[in-house]
Amino acid sequence: MRALRPSWLLLVSGALVLLWAGLTWAVEIMARGGEAIAYFLFRTQDVYALLLGGGALTLAGLVAGGGGRATGWRWGDDGRAKGWRWADDGRIVGALILIFALVAWSGSYWLMEGYALSRDEQVANFGAAAMEQGWLGWQIPRQWIEYRRAIMPEFFSPFGADHVWSSAYLPLNSAFRAFWGRVADQALAGPAFLVIGLLGLWRAAMRLFPGRSDAVAVVLLMALSSTQLLVTGMTPYAMTGHFALTMLWLALVLRGGALGHGAAGLVALALAGLHQYHYPFPFLLPFLLWFAMGRRWGALAFHAAVLALAILIWAKLWPSMLADLFGPPADIRPSAGVADKVDSLFDRLIARWHPLLHLSRFLAWNNLLLVPLALVGLWRMDWRRALRGEHVALPLAMGAFGMAVLAMDQGYGWGYRYLHAFIGSFALLAGYGWTKLRRPGGEKRAPVLAASLVAALLTGSFLMARAHDYVAPYAAAHRLILSADADVVLVDPRGGRFVTDLARGREGVPVGRPMVMALGMLDEELVDRLCDRYRVAIFDNSAFLPLGVSAVRWNSEPIAELRAHMEQRGCGTTLAPRLR
Repeated sequence: MRALRPSWLLLVSGALVLLWAGLTWAVEIMARGGEAIAYFLFRTQDVYALLLGGGALTLAGLVAGGGGRATGWRWGDDGRAKGWRWADDGRIVGALILIFALVAWSGSYWLMEGYALSRDEQVANFGAAAMEQGWLGWQIPRQWIEYRRAIMPEFFSPFGADHVWSSAYLPLNSAFRAFWGRVADQALAGPAFLVIGLLGLWRAAMRLFPGRSDAVAVVLLMALSSTQLLVTGMTPYAMTGHFALTMLWLALVLRGGALGHGAAGLVALALAGLHQYHYPFPFLLPFLLWFAMGRRWGALAFHAAVLALAILIWAKLWPSMLADLFGPPADIRPSAGVADKVDSLFDRLIARWHPLLHLSRFLAWNNLLLVPLALVGLWRMDWRRALRGEHVALPLAMGAFGMAVLAMDQGYGWGYRYLHAFIGSFALLAGYGWTKLRRPGGEKRAPVLAASLVAALLTGSFLMARAHDYVAPYAAAHRLILSADADVVLVDPRGGRFVTDLARGREGVPVGRPMVMALGMLDEELVDRLCDRYRVAIFDNSAFLPLGVSAVRWNSEPIAELRAHMEQRGCGTTLAPRLR
């Protein structure tokens, strides 16, 4: 019996993760500091996950490199390792994907408590609620016209905004949620997208790694051990749809032929209409270069035309239709144009570029071997074949690593959601990296992969617990607001993080009892009218801080003046939390 040997892949990966965590802490926390949500989430979630996972990989690396003659993996007559054959079996793969999706569905309730945390998610639910009623928006009741911005402060479409509430986002993510809301449960939309994306990823891996069941297994396990994929699938974020449709597009393109490319074109049009038309471009544009390198001029012309059509439909025709339906822009300037998207992009790149901080979130919320193996795949790529357009790893890497370099600020996100559509790309690159490791076959590397899965289980469990700890107080605050015996609840957000996001209705519907409004969007005259006509309640830090909502040090003189005015005239009852 031979002594156990170290795994250099695990040792180096674990050490680099620990180094990254320490460098990020030194640069972003000690040197720069900050109260933005990215800093808070790194301090309370990501750094601990990186230390836990990096330490686990390093310890496992001391013994996981193999040893002894037998490893329990035998080879079949077809040259494939029997222990990896499950990755070729559609029934087993389908069962694993279904279990993953069911966990995501149930997590919408036991982890997220049925609450859409961010304004992005809330607007997705708002759009779905309208579509379930057969509308694209909600007619603003006459008595609430002047209060429309307090009821829906952000992410509203400018078209007809003085008499209609409609979403600033494109419709297809909300439409998918509305479909599931009509047939079963709206929370099934994310898990259904997960099934589509994971099946597309598996089919792509089967085409890219023929005869290498081990590489296909690595691709699948990198995705199935992604806490980011799982938890985001519990939410209304459009990012799960982006993951699903990019992987479906890739599987269809790799299938080839008129049918494959034609179907991929339809998928690309749907992908651009999920919530913002420009989101798929960093994934899709490198494939145009790949088609050109391979002299596939027909595919290049077709997919370029599809992207041009997508811009025409979603950037030009869709806003024109909204203008025809609802009227010209009101309240704010229109922001559906191409120039506005470019301006927004450069603003976030120049002002808020913190790659250490944002990429830490991606590393922590995914399998910690995902990026190291992808880097091995990039490093060991056959560049001659790649530059002739024969190696799909090149466009995958251009999109994934190119978007990583941008490292734009995301605000909220479980993981780094601007790389969500590229998780499949990283997983496929990791499969390439796996095939390029020196030891042939793969059977003796099973302990290495197992160690990464154990580390992912540890970090994922920790991160999901922390995610629930963060979301639960906001969900409790939302329930408290909706249970108020009042006609109107005014949300005073001072002292809390993103408390204005609690100005929302029930199940995405903006109207009901009580009407919930952001106090900071009102003036003294509007407040006086509310006090004269309705029973008013106030939700402030005396309620949300005891519930555990994240506290921040900020004040607002206009809101303070409004509160003083309300107190002077005896208007408004302050809601009290119900503590267990």
